[in-house]
Amino acid sequence: MANKVSGKARTRKPAAGDLPPAPTTGLALDMLDDIVGYRLRRAQVVVYQDYVRTVGSMDIRPSQFAALTIIGANPGLSQTTLATTMGIDRSGAVILIDALEGKKLATRVPSPVDRRTYAIVLTELGQTTLARLKELVVEHDRRVTACLSDAEREQLNSLLLRLYLS
Repeated sequence: MANKVSGKARTRKPAAGDLPPAPTTGLALDMLDDIVGYRLRRAQVVVYQDYVRTVGSMDIRPSQFAALTIIGANPGLSQTTLATTMGIDRSGAVILIDALEGKKLATRVPSPVDRRTYAIVLTELGQTTLARLKELVVEHDRRVTACLSDAEREQLNSLLLRLYLS
């Protein structure tokens, strides 16, 4: 496989996992063929596009779905706990919760254990919306992983978990 480096062509032995040239352009991808982050990003784009096609009419972004799911499973959690669980800054969680409140899907209530904080809970509309989203997201997840066997899907989830927990 010929790759361009610093304007010069170089040849390297193809690795077992090499991607073919970019399908839309036919261009060589040089070192991108070997970069996990690049392949993750390309896969993420495919997954995101299918997510939007699947739940787009509900106007719920993936991060909002994740927050709704976590809040639904842990009613009364704090903004800080939500942020930590999602791996985002506290300020990002505030913006996310503001958006969910604006859609009437979640609300902040005084915390029963700490008067300085608010507990986050789903509204009735939030619970109903989350139930429907879960159905759609399961369909979506099955569709985007249809090219994988059950064992491969489990292995991929395990490997991704190791990447973000390390």
